[in-house]
Amino acid sequence: MTPPDKIKKILFPVDFSERCVGAARYVEAFAGRFEAELRLLHVVDTDVYGTEAHGLQDKRQALLDAFLTKELAYCAAQRVCVVGDPATEIIETARSWAPDLIMMTTRGFGFYRPSLLGSVTAKVLHDVEFPVWTDIHSEESPALEKISVRKVLCAIDLEKRSRQILDWAAFLACEYQAELAIVHAIPLVEAPPLLAEVRTKMNALLTEAGAKGTIMIDRGEPADVTTGAAKEFGADLLIIGRHSGSGGKGYLRHNAYAILRKSICPVISL
Repeated sequence: MTPPDKIKKILFPVDFSERCVGAARYVEAFAGRFEAELRLLHVVDTDVYGTEAHGLQDKRQALLDAFLTKELAYCAAQRVCVVGDPATEIIETARSWAPDLIMMTTRGFGFYRPSLLGSVTAKVLHDVEFPVWTDIHSEESPALEKISVRKVLCAIDLEKRSRQILDWAAFLACEYQAELAIVHAIPLVEAPPLLAEVRTKMNALLTEAGAKGTIMIDRGEPADVTTGAAKEFGADLLIIGRHSGSGGKGYLRHNAYAILRKSICPVISL
């Protein structure tokens, strides 16, 4: 999954929750930065509303048409309301429309069913192969003028997809003229490799990507190491891998959920 020359299309599932309103500030910032086409998608959940779902579609479409119209006035935005299972409809829309980025909350408190990570978000993360932006703290998002990407952190495991993930981080760091750092966690259960060997591999990845960045290495659980590195570095955006890329299509990497739950900043997972 190579990064695009530019993020041209953003899919934004809308549930009208407080978290969704907060995430919309980031959506506005990204769409404005990249002059991206935006598609807002709301799904009237048939599991929740049953036979009444279709009767609610016009009302929900009207809500969607009025949703943050002032804030998104300068974005080229489509607003689409459909009836069905939210995760299924988001996934099908992503596959047919092929966005460069999906931006959604990790847990909805509006019309979507909530869970630890969010049942809808979890299924989308598992099933789609598109980059997905999430933020567990989106209801606390700052005002638009205070949203910035000054420091990009990239978590890599030194497996085959590390270069793809780093390419995305380098692309965004270049776009925002941001500082870049890469972090690797050495699992406690493994025999520790020579630190110099790990650093050499990370330096080689940076060189291959044509990027410069700070190298951060620590022993521990990947989620804890990554969160600690994000705090130390002051990251505004974290880039991680969530798919294995080893034939297991739709396979969610073992540590991705934990990193998404614990992250102190927005995450783009690939």
